[in-house]
Amino acid sequence: MSILQPAIPKRGIVMILLLLSPFFLLAQSPVRGKITDDKGQPAAGISVTVKGTNRSAASATDGSFSIDAKKGDVLVFTGVSLETKEISVGDGSFYNVSVSSAATTLNDVVVVGYGRSSKKNLSSAVTTVKPEDLNRGAIGDVGQLLQGKVAGLNVTASGDPNRPAAVILRGASTVNSPGGPFYVIDGIPGADIATVAPDDIASIDVLKDAAATAIYGNRAANGVIMITTKRGRKGSFQTAYNGYAGIEKVSGRLDLMNAAQHRAFLSANGSAYNPIDDGGADTDWQKAIQRNGAVSQNHNLLLSGGGEHGTYSASVNYFEKEGILNRSRLRRIIGRLSVE
Repeated sequence: MSILQPAIPKRGIVMILLLLSPFFLLAQSPVRGKITDDKGQPAAGISVTVKGTNRSAASATDGSFSIDAKKGDVLVFTGVSLETKEISVGDGSFYNVSVSSAATTLNDVVVVGYGRSSKKNLSSAVTTVKPEDLNRGAIGDVGQLLQGKVAGLNVTASGDPNRPAAVILRGASTVNSPGGPFYVIDGIPGADIATVAPDDIASIDVLKDAAATAIYGNRAANGVIMITTKRGRKGSFQTAYNGYAGIEKVSGRLDLMNAAQHRAFLSANGSAYNPIDDGGADTDWQKAIQRNGAVSQNHNLLLSGGGEHGTYSASVNYFEKEGILNRSRLRRIIGRLSVE
């Protein structure tokens, strides 16, 4: 029986391994460094990835990181609300990296219960309504601002200006349940929606499904409406005023009979006529309880600005609306101050 001999001698295998070992050592060389933010503080939780590979690491609480990379590789640094940064690995083995905060705009993100997410990465049922898309007119209630703007959102306005519109997002759940959504204003759960002036709204996000509303538990059983108010921006001091005045009238009134016509109608149809029916004869009850014109006005003054260390925004809103019925009127003053 013959024994097969290896095609490569043992000494040749040893030489090949020795020649290849520097390349393996070079590929597994650790690259270390420290990541700081734009204020010079250690940045923790920053993702460090070798571009084009699946090798990744995260910075520690002191901002330090370590990842295997070789000369010529590109390290990509990413983080929440941070600008993506890339550096090329050279001869050095230690790198000081500074990351900067990214300017977040409402056009790029959607506010959800647990923070903000990119629209393209969001799979939950969330609808964002911009201020320019909200309903216009003599409206002092957030519910009426959204009427007809969100699929599945039913809004029934009240004729009384002191009563908010009935808002149902997921439909009536139980007989005793009011069915109203849960409101979150600037991250504050359960805030009173009446404390927000329509002119102060920067965006409205409507969270519909369980995935988007899970963080609020059973309070969000009927959906969540998240409102983000306007914020100051770094730069010069800014002043903005917005106001309007309007008048509302009943579009059509019922054509009713007067007293003489009513008597003739009863006689012609063989009905008994009671003299007591003459009480309040020829009174136009529609005219008696309705205004000829309901006047509404709104005035909003916004002051904002900011510097290197923070921003501020302050506003005062005056809203007055007369109801169609006599003696129904709403007068409201809202003041808001935001400092970041």
